Amino acid sequence: MTDFRPEIAELKQFSAPYIKEDTSVSKIMTHVMVGLLPSLILSGILFGGSALLLTGFCILTSLLWEFIICLILKRKNSINDLSAAVTGMIFAYMLPTGFPFWQAAIGTFIAIVVFKHLFGGLGKNIFNPAVASRLVCWFIFRSSFIYYEPDVNSADMPSYGELSLMSGVDSYGDMFLGRVCGGLGEVSVIALLTGAFYLVSMRVISLYEPAAFLGTIYLFSAIAGKDGLYQILAGGTVLAAFFLCCDTVTTPSTNIGKIIFGIAAGFLTCVFRFFTDIPQGLLFAILICNLLTIVIDRVTETAPGK
Repeated sequence: MTDFRPEIAELKQFSAPYIKEDTSVSKIMTHVMVGLLPSLILSGILFGGSALLLTGFCILTSLLWEFIICLILKRKNSINDLSAAVTGMIFAYMLPTGFPFWQAAIGTFIAIVVFKHLFGGLGKNIFNPAVASRLVCWFIFRSSFIYYEPDVNSADMPSYGELSLMSGVDSYGDMFLGRVCGGLGEVSVIALLTGAFYLVSMRVISLYEPAAFLGTIYLFSAIAGKDGLYQILAGGTVLAAFFLCCDTVTTPSTNIGKIIFGIAAGFLTCVFRFFTDIPQGLLFAILICNLLTIVIDRVTETAPGK
């Protein structure tokens, strides 16, 4: 999730993520985890200690799978670079409170072992591991994806949490603060924006992808006669904009490529939401664009010095 430019410092260009001479992957991932902390804190306030336990469990199991698979494949132990911890944290943010721990362990196994290491490890994986695993888990454990209102609303009735099934009566204020159904770390827009502001200020991410992604969703929604602001505030859209669309490994490295990626992801998200019955349309949109990243990069790359 880096956005370090060649004109600022010489790059070590062996494999993604591309980093500056004086910046390690672990430092970058530490920044990302700090950026995710506001959502974790608010998740604990909204959903209680179970949300914190589930997030911690996903992080720990991700590190465990990372350690084991590195031993099996005889690769350098990479748990210290914290990329597995970030994957586990983001994966947990897309889960409902009360999600079974054993199913979460399977989910982190799929993310780390299948979608990360079987594709070659960090910098070589085609798909965002957290997103791909979350989608697989939805198909395998669909009955476990029941979302509840936060405790602050004192509501006991569950909701299945699909954007298409939401009643639309949630106020913008509730969605901004996180007092709605949703994943542990994706419901509060203000918490996500706080973390995103930190990452932008530390130059860990750029605004190219998020601006293109959110702008496309808003414009497409307006053309389709939908509430664009609602589409942005609900359904984990903000989490996707700043923490999924900005993953350096699975998104384009050029600025124009990032814009194209954001537009394509936003367009596909709206198509899936408005014109199909395909569930988890946002996740499908991200993964499709992950697959197109290599093509986008080759089309938009320029020769050095040009």
